[in-house]
Amino acid sequence: MAVVSLIELGNPLLRQPATPFADPTSPEVARILNDMRDTLTNMRQRIGYGRGIAAPQIGVLKRLILIDTPETNLVLVNPRFERWSREEDERYESCFSFPGIWGLVQRPLGVTVVAYTLAGEEQRIEATGSLSRIIQHEMDHLDGFVWLDRNPDLHSLCTTQEYEKRYVSRESH
Repeated sequence: MAVVSLIELGNPLLRQPATPFADPTSPEVARILNDMRDTLTNMRQRIGYGRGIAAPQIGVLKRLILIDTPETNLVLVNPRFERWSREEDERYESCFSFPGIWGLVQRPLGVTVVAYTLAGEEQRIEATGSLSRIIQHEMDHLDGFVWLDRNPDLHSLCTTQEYEKRYVSRESH
């Protein structure tokens, strides 16, 4: 287990699609997950926020996501979308790979994702609201995208300081 340096915007690794694990129960998955957990915890301590992380953000081009919020703790191995809602919502997002920048991003309100657990069992997650947005954000990383690729309103871009000053009372991050 280790805190791993994050891949930042501009590094070509961030733009490459991740490949699935041949075996979701392999020790490699657990090792990478431990590094992701340590890195997420470290980032929270350093910058004060963070709800999820994808393996490509630590330089591992594998389909693995960790989501850790007060409401849920999810590990998604080899996740894939099964369904997106037609209704959409626009909210502010930021990213560990280019911290300090926030912008309004339009996304579906709900998604259904199929993924494996660490025990190799298939799970189906129907997510709405904040969890849906986190899953979509992290899935983007698995496909070589970042939220800036979602055509955010460029006039909404702001620093963390401005975001907290203007919007933190209206939204949680």
